[in-house]
Order: sequence, then C-alpha cells, then structure tokens
Amino acid sequence: MNRTTSSGHLARLWIFCTLILAGLVSAHAAGDGDGPLAPNFSDHKPSDKVLRVGITPTGPPIIFTQGDKVSGIEADLAQHLGAYLDREVVYVQLKFNELIPALLDNRIDIIMSGMSFTEMRAIRVNFSQPYMKVGQMPLVRRADVNKYGSTLGLMNTKGKVGVERGTTGDLFVQENFIYAERVPYVDIENAVGDLAEGKIEMFIYDSPVIWWMSSEYESDGLAPLVVTLTEEYLAWAIRKDDTQLLQQANAFLEDFRSSGKLSAVIKKWMPYAKDM
Repeated sequence: MNRTTSSGHLARLWIFCTLILAGLVSAHAAGDGDGPLAPNFSDHKPSDKVLRVGITPTGPPIIFTQGDKVSGIEADLAQHLGAYLDREVVYVQLKFNELIPALLDNRIDIIMSGMSFTEMRAIRVNFSQPYMKVGQMPLVRRADVNKYGSTLGLMNTKGKVGVERGTTGDLFVQENFIYAERVPYVDIENAVGDLAEGKIEMFIYDSPVIWWMSSEYESDGLAPLVVTLTEEYLAWAIRKDDTQLLQQANAFLEDFRSSGKLSAVIKKWMPYAKDM
C-alpha cells in the first residue's frame, strides 16, 4: 500500500472514530436533563425497569423543553413517579393527537402531558386520579381585551380562532364558536406568533399555558382574557390492560397529595394556583 492510500485510510478512520465519539457524547448529554428523550421507539421496549412517558412538550408550565431538558409540572411529577416505582423515566415526544394511539400500541406506558379527562377519551384509556383543575382561556392582543362585553359575545366572534389540534380547547371551539373560523395548529408557539402578528383573533388553550404565554409575549402586546370557559381535570392516561400501573399511579398521587408535595410542585411552576 502506498503512502497516499495509507494516509487516506487513516483519515477516514479518524473521521469514523470522531463521529462515534460525538454520538456517545450526545447520548450522554441527553441523559443529563430531567430524563432522557426517546425519539426512537425501538430503543425502548416494554420493561419493568423503564417508564416510557408520552409527552407533547409544547405547553409551559405544564410540560415543555428548556434547552435539552424536559421541564414543567408533568416533568417533575414524572421524575417523582419514576422514583416511587423504581423505574427510569424515558420521555417519548409525540404530537398531541398521537399520544393515545401510541399508548394503545404499547409504544409508551403512560401519558403525562397536560391531558384532560374526558368521557370520550375514557372509552379507550383509563385515567388516574386528577392532579389539577384547569379551564380553557383565551389569549388575545392587549388592544382587544375590552372588545368582548361578555362570554357569549366572545364565543359569537366571527374572526379566526386558533387551537391546538385534538385538544379539549379544539373541541370546545368546534362546539361553541359557531360563527368563528377555527384555525388548528400543531405547535402553539406558531399560534401565538400568528396572534401577535394579527393573523388570528385569539388563541384558546388551558389556562396555565395562557398565563405563561401572556407573560412570555407581554412585550408583543398579548394578554389573557380572564374568563374560564370550561372546568377540566388533568390526569394521566394508562392502557386499560395495565391495571397494575393504574393502581400504582393512584397510590403515588394519594401519598404525594396528602404529604403536600403535589401542591408544592404545582406552586413551584404556578405560584398563583389554588389547591384543588
């Protein structure tokens, strides 16, 4: 083998080793947050040692990402639940309307993503005890705060109303905003951005998220309409055949609530929250 061929071989070998090392460093870094992410289901088969938590991390302060970490109320609760069960928490990120199908296909073990209990969802999955009460709330431009004289006037709007597809807010708008043009989004950041730019008239979502977004986008002229359109309860979805995990989740919630730790986690992220 001549010198040129040998040098090329060594260069390729160096590049290969560098890529492998980079992959190992990246994988290690992913585990330094509040729990590793799992974009690939094949890496995380059903196991008694791993708790695969389905999330849509786009709704602060309930569940969202900060850098490479999953954060928020649900993230804190997932870590406490994992410790209670002695199982490693692995987050699996999905679109919200993909969470229940993934649960039914046994690609995740539990949904901890600000999901409200509804009778229709309960046909397909079991729900744990609720851990927090919320309601749908509108986010509008500050200049429009006094535009609506009543809740009925709000729901009679003929403008464009943004929602996250597949959520209870989406369903509420479909059933009650009969004159509005519903605009579904996958990413609520896009919805809020469109609201700030005047492309939609309002955005309807869970009240904790609306309060958070109104704070984050205050300088962009956005503000909440302080009216609760619904009364809902957030809970965790579990497959109907996984009765053991359901019992364990409920036992954890009972202990966590009675000890005052549940209230502490919620108020860490929502200081204004009242105990349920």
